[in-house]
Amino acid sequence: MSLVSQTNQIRKTNDASNSPDNERKVRMSELEKMRRGGFWFRKWSLVDMTTLCWMVGIHVLAASALFVFDWGALIVATVLGFWTGIGITVGYHRLLTHQSFKTRKWLEYFFVYCGLHACQRDPISWVSIHKMHHKYTETDRDPHSPNEGFWFSHMGWLCYNDYIIAKCGESSNVPELKVQWFYRFLHSTYFWHPSALAVLLYHYGGFPYLAWGLGVRIVVVCQIAFVVQSVGHIWGERTWNTRDTSTNNRWTGMFALGEGWHNNHHAFPNSARHGLEWWQFDLTWELIKFLELVGLATDVKLPTEAEKKRMKRLLRDPTKPAK
Repeated sequence: MSLVSQTNQIRKTNDASNSPDNERKVRMSELEKMRRGGFWFRKWSLVDMTTLCWMVGIHVLAASALFVFDWGALIVATVLGFWTGIGITVGYHRLLTHQSFKTRKWLEYFFVYCGLHACQRDPISWVSIHKMHHKYTETDRDPHSPNEGFWFSHMGWLCYNDYIIAKCGESSNVPELKVQWFYRFLHSTYFWHPSALAVLLYHYGGFPYLAWGLGVRIVVVCQIAFVVQSVGHIWGERTWNTRDTSTNNRWTGMFALGEGWHNNHHAFPNSARHGLEWWQFDLTWELIKFLELVGLATDVKLPTEAEKKRMKRLLRDPTKPAK
């Protein structure tokens, strides 16, 4: 074989090995190895061990709050819990991820910083993962796919960082956040902020304030949020025939500040309003409406009648996802 023929053959071989199909096969092979290893019986990274210990510790701390009840601590936990939840729904989710409205930069940073204290990761990581969830819902690249079991979609995915990176990559889909110093700062100092709040709570009111203001608050806010992404793909009603199993669940709709109208959200992900019917209470939407009224929210996005009609035309059996 001539040198030219050999060179062409090598080039063809390299092109074939670097093709998207081959890269997908390699990635699928790596993911399959991780899946076979299971969640518990695998090599645990320092990040995963730290996250697991943190989660267990927070739940133990929350359980201990039952033995140190204090009305002042309960009030503090309630107020902080409300703003932490709003920080996730308004700041992390509807503002940063889906850009369903715009607001002043100082107010954006306020909402996001409140959401940081929910301990569901920093804004860059959270937004990147949630974008991947919408782009690859219930496929092999969905970071918390319900197809991998209730436990994994509920909260197990938080403790398997290498698996999420293998699925989704290293936050390459949020360049608009990475160029802002504020989000880079939160990304690199994430654990220090809830730790500092814990010190302040203990200094102000002792152990009861720590147990209620940190433990109970985080457990309640996180578990409600996790229910949306696990239960929200299992139980409830399907108004729209989306390409997934997302549902509207009235209980999570109420307790999750409007996030539980999950089928509505997957049908119209860029909508600032998730509770599309008058009886679907959406507290987050009510806050955004108020901000718009006072001039602090602009370019508020809502589904048009044409978009709703298009989704209704696609509607076949409301209990099954579209193929």
